[in-house]
Amino acid sequence: MIGARFGDYEILHALKSGGMGDVLLARRRGLAGFEQLCAIKTVRAELAATSLARAMFLDEARLVARLSHPAIAQVIDFGEVDGAAYLVMEYVPGMSFRALGERRPPPAVLCQAVAAACRGLHAAHELRDLVDGHLLGVVHRDISPDNLMLGYDARVKVLDFGIALVRGRQAPVTELGTLKGKPPYMSPEQIKNHPIDRRSDVFSTAVVLWELVTGRHLFTGDSIYAVAKAVEEQPIVPPSRLVPGLPDGLDDVILAGLARDPDRRLATAAAMAEVLERIAAAAHRDSLEAWAEDALTGEREHHRRWLAGVLGVGGAGGGPGRPSGVSTALDGAALSPASPSARVAGPALSLIHI
Repeated sequence: MIGARFGDYEILHALKSGGMGDVLLARRRGLAGFEQLCAIKTVRAELAATSLARAMFLDEARLVARLSHPAIAQVIDFGEVDGAAYLVMEYVPGMSFRALGERRPPPAVLCQAVAAACRGLHAAHELRDLVDGHLLGVVHRDISPDNLMLGYDARVKVLDFGIALVRGRQAPVTELGTLKGKPPYMSPEQIKNHPIDRRSDVFSTAVVLWELVTGRHLFTGDSIYAVAKAVEEQPIVPPSRLVPGLPDGLDDVILAGLARDPDRRLATAAAMAEVLERIAAAAHRDSLEAWAEDALTGEREHHRRWLAGVLGVGGAGGGPGRPSGVSTALDGAALSPASPSARVAGPALSLIHI
């Protein structure tokens, strides 16, 4: 695969490989020294031949291509080579929110990061039909710490719209007896396979924020059924009982997002973002950008050296492929041991959910 071409793109490195497909670092070159790095998401050949996997991949490509927001990864291209479809997206090195939580940033920094994700999510929820102007009813359905990322430059990205609910999708919305998403982050209505709307994503985002603030898991269990019961019935402890000294109002916005009755829940991701931005501003602490500049210096330098080795520039050597001796400092669950400590805006751990 390394050194092969997908259309105009030269494959440099296998960033991530999963049961459903691969995420590849690629480069496109042009006249006058033009060069662009990108991430290519593919589906395994044996799955690409199935109508369901192909329909889901095409659904994601069509949806993400229409989403235009700084907190959603930009789609560069979509193509097909020898019957294998591929999606080209911007390459943004960084860490998942799960890895971010392990760094224990100040609450004000977490508020800013989640608020930025909420802005991107709201943009997806507000996507409208180009002709009639009606809302397309987008619901991400898979918001979790693994599908939100912070770039080393402090840019926040919402990842992986592979199972998003949207009007006009080709793949089935839900298959009998299956759950779409990660149960510990599902809303009560989603985990019961009831109809859902954008408020389900708000609940999932509030779960992520609760966990980032407390450093603990919210809904746990030794089976899907135990987790589902916890999502539906477990008493939710205000974060300040576990972490004293949190900014005023943070408990309230998290608990409002975690209301089990959708009609009592925060209605939109934008509403959550507005409250979190006010809380962060009132805290008079470091901005997300300032925190990232200071706290992620080592990660940025590690990635720079790794990338120089992959590209074979600056005497770093290595060239395309999987460099030896590169450790994964941030996201071991998401990347292979030989891969760089970076996340890719767009693809997440599960490339296609079936």
